[in-house]
Amino acid sequence: MAHFLLRLALAVVCLLAGEGALARNAAGEEIGVIVHGHTHGFFRGLERGMRKAADDLGVRLLVRSLSERAIMDNPDNLHLRIIDYMLSQKVAGIVMAPETLKGVDTPVSLPVPLVLVDRDGPQYDARSTVSTDNFAAGRAAALSLASVLAKGANVMVLRLRPDVPSTLQREEGFISVAVEKGWNVVGDPFVGNRFRETEEYIARLLQGHGGKLDAVFAPNESVAFGAVRVVGAMAPQSRPRLATIDWRPEFRQALEDGTLSASVLQDNESMGYRAVAVAVAASRGKDVPVRVSVDFAVITRANMNEPALQRMSVNYELP
Repeated sequence: MAHFLLRLALAVVCLLAGEGALARNAAGEEIGVIVHGHTHGFFRGLERGMRKAADDLGVRLLVRSLSERAIMDNPDNLHLRIIDYMLSQKVAGIVMAPETLKGVDTPVSLPVPLVLVDRDGPQYDARSTVSTDNFAAGRAAALSLASVLAKGANVMVLRLRPDVPSTLQREEGFISVAVEKGWNVVGDPFVGNRFRETEEYIARLLQGHGGKLDAVFAPNESVAFGAVRVVGAMAPQSRPRLATIDWRPEFRQALEDGTLSASVLQDNESMGYRAVAVAVAASRGKDVPVRVSVDFAVITRANMNEPALQRMSVNYELP
């Protein structure tokens, strides 16, 4: 009798364990995703690509969204607190655009695969980084102006922040072409990424040069938005050429009226899709590339109606 009860108990344990495994399998893998809010069209398109990949690959996403203001104002390594929460929820992997850490030992290693998206993160021990070749994108923005700027042209680089690797690389890419072409970089100030304050700062900077600038470069969506508005408000004869990276709906009119000379479009939806796909592959024990480079394209008034460029621009304009 005792042996029978023992066998019965073991059978119940095995049955419950099997039911638990079936429940977990039915629920599917979950990938943690940390995105930067929905103020920027870039991140909206990025998240759309991530959700599409999750649907295609049969996984769930645990998404936590941060505003740029929360990231800048919070000194307590907000990303690490969110990562701890995601690990407590047993995610199989994490995808995020990293922020600079303060006062912690680095590189930070996680017990699940970490995939960085949009930018490098040397403070993290990541399995892969999925991004645009940001240095090349900055060079492409500068080269879009090469036919209209002579040697000795005065150009200004509107930098974002000193702690964002992606925009630093874009800025350095632009400057590398400026040096090659013999342009004078008359200023490269950090202008921040708070839309209203950034626009006001850009206005003061450009007004301070009294129409003596030949070109301006803006390395991301928020800086580009401010630059387009400031340059568009200037008298046509005193406007500098403007090259940017990223997109907003207003930029189409700016291309048409000549306020904006060119913008580099990132394939944000593809970037998000591929980042989740890499995280899922890594979570399933597969080898993944250390770096995945995502294509970009330069949009101008001459090619703005090409279908491929329209698709890439629409990815920034998702509701």
